[in-house]
Amino acid sequence: MPVEGTAQTIILDRIQKYGQGSKKYYSGKGNLSGAVYTNDESHWKFLSEAMSSALVANPLHMDEFQYVTQMEAEIIRWTLDLYNGDKNSCGITTSGGTESIILAMLAYKVQCQREKGVTKPNVVCSDTAHVAFDKACFYFSIEIRKIPITKDFVADL
Repeated sequence: MPVEGTAQTIILDRIQKYGQGSKKYYSGKGNLSGAVYTNDESHWKFLSEAMSSALVANPLHMDEFQYVTQMEAEIIRWTLDLYNGDKNSCGITTSGGTESIILAMLAYKVQCQREKGVTKPNVVCSDTAHVAFDKACFYFSIEIRKIPITKDFVADL
């Protein structure tokens, strides 16, 4: 550990320098499926401003940051309406694909145990499934059964 911290300008310069190499994949005419869905710079500036305004918010402190809880409730309701969720439906917001998959797998395991008494659940997925399935299976003691894909990218059952 250094005795003194690194200056903020040096940290920001380093981040911008490192980020330039990746920018070719999503700026201008580039696209990056599964990670960056638009190359519109004004969109990223808007998101930066929105995030900056809410950076200190902690959804665990609902009384202090009620607007975060409100936004989460609205997003969940919109999604449930979109998929015809009834009054018994619920949801949760996550920060990305990995977290979403892991929480879905936990819900799967709990539901299997509660509703069907399954004590040793398993999941069947292709070799190309997102690595979060492997993580979730490891974390929650779920057996993962991988199947190969064909040259046409179809799961070979």
